[in-house]
Amino acid sequence: MLVVLVIAGLAVIACVVMVSLGHGGEMAEFPPDVPPLELPVAGQMTPADLIALQLPIGLVGYSTQAVDETLHRVSVALGERDTRIAVLEQRVTELSYARLQAREETKQAETKQAEDSEREPEVPSATAREGWDGDRADAEEAW
Repeated sequence: MLVVLVIAGLAVIACVVMVSLGHGGEMAEFPPDVPPLELPVAGQMTPADLIALQLPIGLVGYSTQAVDETLHRVSVALGERDTRIAVLEQRVTELSYARLQAREETKQAETKQAEDSEREPEVPSATAREGWDGDRADAEEAW
């Protein structure tokens, strides 16, 4: 009887060694028993979608796969929103700067126009200047 026990023990040890070396086959992978999450695409996700979300509970807590998928979708949605906000803020800054520049150019043009109108009228041609000087000389003689 002792011999039978020793042979059975050696057979068990040999089987354990074979399985640990990978010769015993692999365990089958089963798909998760949780239904797919009913979340919209990342760009269309709203806070109400997250409030209504019920994550599936597993044996030890929430299903890791479902939580990971949810966090990934939320992070993509937040990233897209942050990018859109940054683009819109950049456009607002550019438009504000362009408006400020247009105001400055308008003020400069008005100032230049006012300065031009305050100057003495210039005589446009040499013949007109001679006529102007002649009238001036006549006026001086009259005094």
